[in-house]
Amino acid sequence: MTVPTPGYPLSHQLASAGSAASSAAGERLPQGVSAPATHIIHASLVRPALFAGAEPAVVMVEASVAFALVFVVGFHVATLLLAVVWLTAVHAVMVWVAKQDAQMTTLYVRSLFAQDYYPARAGVHAAPAAVRSSVPSWA
Repeated sequence: MTVPTPGYPLSHQLASAGSAASSAAGERLPQGVSAPATHIIHASLVRPALFAGAEPAVVMVEASVAFALVFVVGFHVATLLLAVVWLTAVHAVMVWVAKQDAQMTTLYVRSLFAQDYYPARAGVHAAPAAVRSSVPSWA
């Protein structure tokens, strides 16, 4: 009988209880083979790090633009309203994007540096690829 442990998903508890129950039920493993261990991985180890529901870099850009609107353009009611609209609209979109894929903006920025076309093979007179040492130069 398994007693539920608070804080852990029931599927993990049943999986670990099932392996213990199956070995106790009389199933024999070959000699020298032990029962597989089940390990519980905490969700915070695999969940992406988000700030207010969006990627931290995106939140910093949002805050920087709002700060620039208010203090660089001028401290007026219009710029305050524009900064509030910017923060609410852009942040809502970025939270939606992070729900779709938590690394989408990072992937998009990285894709901007990719070439539009990669030739199938190098030309006859192409320079050989640079060989980098696997040992750091300071070592």
